[in-house]
Amino acid sequence: MNKRQQKQPEKVLRKAHYKSAFLRPTGVVARCGKSVYISPDFHKKLSRIVFLLGEGEITLTDYLHSVLKHHFEEFGDEIKIIYADKQKPIL
Repeated sequence: MNKRQQKQPEKVLRKAHYKSAFLRPTGVVARCGKSVYISPDFHKKLSRIVFLLGEGEITLTDYLHSVLKHHFEEFGDEIKIIYADKQKPIL
């Protein structure tokens, strides 16, 4: 088996992981949250991802909730460390 064939299953697993992590309904209702500004470029990209990859199953709110949840799970420890560093007295 060559390297290209070995990477194929890895890509399939990554694709499946991405779909299960980000392209599913979350149950979060947008009107219960707060409004935030995102750049027109990001909005265009996010809307296309939700429309094309979400296949009508998810909203932009679902996708952003999943992305942010993953970010906080992935980088939560680092965020806590940086926060703790900022709380140290200057003198």
